[in-house]
Parts: sequence; structure tokens; C-alpha cells
Amino acid sequence: MIDRRKVDVSPGRIHRVYLFALMLVIGLFLFHTLLLFEVAESLIQLKAWLGEHLGPHRVGRTIVLTSFVVLFIAHIAEASTYGLFLRWNRLVPSFSEGLYFASATITALGYGDVVLPPPWRQLGPLVTIAGLLKFGCSTAFLFVIMQAVWGSQ
Repeated sequence: MIDRRKVDVSPGRIHRVYLFALMLVIGLFLFHTLLLFEVAESLIQLKAWLGEHLGPHRVGRTIVLTSFVVLFIAHIAEASTYGLFLRWNRLVPSFSEGLYFASATITALGYGDVVLPPPWRQLGPLVTIAGLLKFGCSTAFLFVIMQAVWGSQ
């Protein structure tokens, strides 16, 4: 268990915490956005190659499945990054606890059974906002991919 009485809550510390947390959230959001663009570009470039090697009837399925897998891995990697960050800063007792907190927060599930100490609590809402935006972008991306696949068949 983490001793919350020993947490530094001086104004300078709080500002540094918020700034670093905001930079982490923005960094992971940029990673996610760039990943979407890279996946889209790669799939466009591979479409002809896939058609030649898999046959035209399997291209759409392969593109959709690849998109789902890449986005799933990206979301797991982002939650793991938050989990490592939380563990590295000793805000949670273990990596699995950090991963659990991050996953529950990113998805807005938010059970509340794992709570960060002050002043780190502000990280929770930031992660939730970014997580919801990332899931929204991922959903929109998958919709566009499926629409393109269905439109070409």
C-alpha cells in the first residue's frame, strides 16, 4: 500500500505533475493519431499487392482484420504505457495495478477501487478524456475502412 501522507503536494510539485501528465496524455494521443495515418497509408499501398497474392475476394477481410488488430494492440500499448508510468512513479503497488487503473480509466469504466494520491488524481480525468477521444477516432477509422471495403465490393 502507498503511504499517502508522504506525498509532496507543494504548489511547485503540483504544477510539475500536471504539466508532465498533460505531456504524457498529449504524447500518447499524438502516437495514436499518427498510427491511424500510417495504417491508412500502408493499407492503401498494400491493397494492390494483397489483391495479387490473396485474391480480390480476401483483400477486404484482410484490411478490416489488420485494422482491428493494429488498433487493439495500440490501445493495449497505450494502457501499458500509463501502467508503467504509474508504477515507475510509485503511484500504484504493481504494474498490473497500474494497467488495471489505466484500462478502467481509458475506457471510462472507472470503478474507483484504485485511486491515485493527490496531486496525481488529476491524471485520471485527463486519461479518460484522451481515451474517449482515441476510442472515438479508432471507431471512426474502422467505419471508414469498412465503408471503403464494402463500397469496393
